[in-house]
Amino acid sequence: MLRGRPFGGVMTLVNKKLRKFTTTIHCDERFVIVKVFNSLLVNVYCPCSGTPDRLLICENLLSDIVTWRNRFSGCDCVITGDIKCNLDGGDVTSRLVQDFIHNGSLTRCDDIFPDQKVPAYVNEALRQQSRID
Repeated sequence: MLRGRPFGGVMTLVNKKLRKFTTTIHCDERFVIVKVFNSLLVNVYCPCSGTPDRLLICENLLSDIVTWRNRFSGCDCVITGDIKCNLDGGDVTSRLVQDFIHNGSLTRCDDIFPDQKVPAYVNEALRQQSRID
């Protein structure tokens, strides 16, 4: 039995009504891809800051997703999950993700509704905040 808070991994739930139209394309520790009708749904779990080889893990993860997108280029694609970086930031991991978004002709949903860009986490004592990525 696991105790405490286990870390890592992804899970994608599919409504029973859609299951017969759903195919699991890829499943591993860091990302899951399912195809529902003509849409690829990618669920991602990136490593957090301080993880050894974080940049290499992110590079490999995003490269793998590009490969799968190319295999299913006729499908629409939605990518979600826990990216664990400031998507507007200037650090190397943030720039990697920004390039992935730009090169993949993707649109950030938070940019579609800029008035709703509000922090999801705020700690005034530590002067920290973050938005859902």
